[in-house]
Amino acid sequence: MDHSISLGVVGYGGRGRGMCRLASSFPGVTIVAACDTAADKLDLAREDYPDARTFDDFEAMLSSGTLTALLVETPGWDHAGFCVRGLEHGLHVMSDVPFVYTVEEGEKLWEADQNSDSLFMCGANPNMWGFIQAAVDLYEQGFLGEPYYMETEYIHNLGSLFVTTPWRSRFPSIKYCTHSLGPLLRILKEDLREVACFGTSAPVSGLPNYHDAMTALFQTDCGAVVKLTTCFANHFKGGNHSCRIFGAHGYFERFSGRGGLAGPFTTFNSSKLTGAEAPMKLDVDTMLPAYAQKAANTGHGGADYVLFDRFFEAIRTNGPSPVNLRDGLRMTLPGIFAAESAANGGEKTRIVYPWD
Repeated sequence: MDHSISLGVVGYGGRGRGMCRLASSFPGVTIVAACDTAADKLDLAREDYPDARTFDDFEAMLSSGTLTALLVETPGWDHAGFCVRGLEHGLHVMSDVPFVYTVEEGEKLWEADQNSDSLFMCGANPNMWGFIQAAVDLYEQGFLGEPYYMETEYIHNLGSLFVTTPWRSRFPSIKYCTHSLGPLLRILKEDLREVACFGTSAPVSGLPNYHDAMTALFQTDCGAVVKLTTCFANHFKGGNHSCRIFGAHGYFERFSGRGGLAGPFTTFNSSKLTGAEAPMKLDVDTMLPAYAQKAANTGHGGADYVLFDRFFEAIRTNGPSPVNLRDGLRMTLPGIFAAESAANGGEKTRIVYPWD
């Protein structure tokens, strides 16, 4: 059986180039095509992969017959159409996040996925972090119990990225929610159903029609509440991601650190585990222990490596997607409805999904 994978990429900017470099380090994976509308990006692709074909027309790349899998690394508001066409061409697709920008795009991608025999994977790398897997393990062993309240945040001063990647200045930060909601929804099995969201305007960035910080309150039909804050213009000097999980039997927290004052740590306590009634620190960080050697010095604390490893394995074994489209839409669509709520002054808004 041929286990080789011929990978093409659309979007050969900094992220796309780095991800191709990582993907090509896997045995049996070859970068065979790159597509971009910028000539200088295609020049880089030809430098990096002299045997690969380059295209400035996406449909031409799809029709070239050289690909078995597609990596989507275009700007964050422009993923869905490429994913849909890739699936329609019978390609396995992995898309960076967020892979839909509107509800309508979610519906179209859902339909394409339902009608395709190919594999779609959401590139939600925080789902692969070690401390998130620790929380999942504790939940599955019954030490946390069902969650009834969760908090999560993504705090990152984008600074010059607003200029070098201008799509970010037009992208409501609450829509960039997959990094935060994805890990929690591995534990919270109910879909988020209601949201009220508020923004702050732009005292730091000064960007027109932008909120430097946005906070959303989500709720499930059974009453579990999730609070999410995204803030991409600030003077914060610490780690990007923190989360807290309040369960019926226990508590879990990931503290992201505060610059030189305090480093990141993970803590847990449970009424269901003898000796764990008081808070204890867990010796776990972003790296999954099983990948410590192979994924060392790769992106996002090794999580990018894990994404590719599981994507390629699923293709070769005809296995299920490690982060499938339903998983991805559960962590993406709530942010779209949250942005709608904020635009309407924090009005409580019902979240709907294609499977409804």
